[in-house]
Amino acid sequence: MSDEIKNEQQPHVNNVDDNDPSAETKKPESNKEHVDNKVPYDRFKAKVDETNALKEELAKLRAAQEAAERAQLEEQNEYKKLYEKTQSQLEALKADALNAKKDALLVKAGYDDEQAKVLRNTLKGETDEELTQAIEELRAVFPPKQHHVDPSPMNGMKHKPEPVDPGEAGAKMFERIKHKIF
Repeated sequence: MSDEIKNEQQPHVNNVDDNDPSAETKKPESNKEHVDNKVPYDRFKAKVDETNALKEELAKLRAAQEAAERAQLEEQNEYKKLYEKTQSQLEALKADALNAKKDALLVKAGYDDEQAKVLRNTLKGETDEELTQAIEELRAVFPPKQHHVDPSPMNGMKHKPEPVDPGEAGAKMFERIKHKIF
């Protein structure tokens, strides 16, 4: 009963037990500045797993759709379309491989990545010999960027004295020491 009397005497005090951990969440917060907008890890992990599952399902559906399309074309004896589709994929792969080869040769020749991207389309040829010759011609016109720094950009060569006539040099020395001799 003494607890009830104390509660009646203090009407504005919350009934919060300090030992009860859930009571802390019931306390009114006086400082509302700190807002926690973090997503709980379990929820985040569930969403990531769900997204990954959907991506896998999409990949399976696409593969099944391509297989069904191929089977349908084979049934209809549309080998020409299959051949054309395969040829276009092959050409795309060859173009990618050639571009990668050109980039590698340009980098090996001393060009940086940015220059290689720009100059790749100027190279003509598909074999190693043709590409090497094209790079040599390109280096003659557009030399690669130099990656070193001039150690003395503002320092010129030292001033060299002008050559002196030996007879004139001897006459000057004689004038300096003649008072010691005579």
